[in-house]
Amino acid sequence: MNRKRLIVGVIVLAVLAGAVYIAYARWFVSSGASRESFLQSLPADASAVIYVDVAELRQGAILKNLVSLGAGATNVDQDYKQFVNESGFDYEKDLNRVGVAILSTGPTNHYLVLADGRFDRPKIEMYLQKNGISETKSGREIFHLPKGAQGQGVSAAFLSNDRIALTDAPDLNAEIESARQEAGHREWMERFERLSGSPMFALFRQDAAIGAILNTQAPGGFRSPQLAQLLNQLLWISIAGKPEGNGFRVAAEGECPNELTMRQLADFLSGIALMAQGGLNDPKLRQQMDPSEREAYLQLLNSVEVTKLDRGTSKSVRMAMMITPDAWSSITARKVPTQPLAESQKKPADLQINAPSSINKKTGTKVPAKLQ
Repeated sequence: MNRKRLIVGVIVLAVLAGAVYIAYARWFVSSGASRESFLQSLPADASAVIYVDVAELRQGAILKNLVSLGAGATNVDQDYKQFVNESGFDYEKDLNRVGVAILSTGPTNHYLVLADGRFDRPKIEMYLQKNGISETKSGREIFHLPKGAQGQGVSAAFLSNDRIALTDAPDLNAEIESARQEAGHREWMERFERLSGSPMFALFRQDAAIGAILNTQAPGGFRSPQLAQLLNQLLWISIAGKPEGNGFRVAAEGECPNELTMRQLADFLSGIALMAQGGLNDPKLRQQMDPSEREAYLQLLNSVEVTKLDRGTSKSVRMAMMITPDAWSSITARKVPTQPLAESQKKPADLQINAPSSINKKTGTKVPAKLQ
């Protein structure tokens, strides 16, 4: 009798162990492997990759806030409604995730987009056929849409019933096959792993261009040659975001070539945050600025955290901040003045931020000396 009970107990334990393993493999391992497989399907020779897990963001309010920014574009909305009617695809409900690889070929750039979702494949293929032409290449039907207003045609093809690829490059098949090559994926996958907790991110492999763009096309005429020089030294740059409670945490990280660059960049970013806080507390600015807008910016600046990361094989600087619902509403609701500004209200055409020079005794953080 005891022996029979023992045998039954062993069988029950084996069944339970098998059930636990299946559940773990299905709900925990497979989701991570699926994301990894998706990202590994993007070309390794890309200069930048943008990834958005729309299904995860759909569970929070951030996606609705982003969509609401374009609510006033009536013409675009009408075109999109027609597209939904003809294709049966609505990204707000049917898109699960999207990855964009930016590839540089000499002086020009092109992109490869992979999108996973719930697609009515026959209906979408009919829509693509109606608006373009198709060809069969290497056993794959590729649809070519004509050049639009920006002068670039688009090619699209289903890789499976729930995945579609799009590109503005001449040969879609070549881009897909290039992504299947193993060479070069390791350095991307290592950094994708660091971003595994973020449903949306952009990862750039540095080519010494970001600093130049900042120095020549910075918004509002702000320039910082030192920041541009530091950014040009970075090996990789990532910008990631994820919901956190009722807010949304954004983090930008730069991978530095050495410890000196790491310390200089961390000091500079900390100094800029402190300087901005001091500027918002300026009595004259407080009189001119809307109180709710000022409070929104103060919330952002008070949440800023600058961290130095030493991973042994690499050194990085991370700057993170929390965007609360109140801050998001105040900033996105900001109205652009319809009347020209008076001369006394106009910003200088070229506001240059100098290198940090003084030390904050409480925090040990270098603070920029002045604005010129």
